[in-house]
Amino acid sequence: MRARAERGDAVRYWALFCAIGAAVSMLVAFPRAQRERRLRRHGRTATGICRGHLNPQEEGGPMRVRCGIRTHPEQKGEIWVVVRTHDRIPQVGDEFTIVYDPADPVHAESLDVIRESRTWGYGDLVWLPIWASFFLLYGGCMAAAAG
Repeated sequence: MRARAERGDAVRYWALFCAIGAAVSMLVAFPRAQRERRLRRHGRTATGICRGHLNPQEEGGPMRVRCGIRTHPEQKGEIWVVVRTHDRIPQVGDEFTIVYDPADPVHAESLDVIRESRTWGYGDLVWLPIWASFFLLYGGCMAAAAG
């Protein structure tokens, strides 16, 4: 009887671990997807001038490009932003189209990334059930092994 109660406790602890893991995963994915949705709805285009290259954040991922933009023709100076691109990597000095958030121009992406996002900015909603399933499966296996 005692072993059965301990096994039930183990399952509850693993279920709690899975729920916390899924929630943390969503919090990590949510800000980026929310920015992409905002850029799709409210973003404005501008011409960016490539000022330098940065390494991709993940292996095989899009190249990150540091560029300068002007959100208004009469604006003096440039706003410096870092955007991702994978269609065509511009050389230093090349111009390319970017989409920026008029409320906060530092939040910007290249037009090709915005157009080709497979989840259309809903990555947080797609990844949440995937991660939750993974955590539940893993937790179930660990609880079964503990029992």
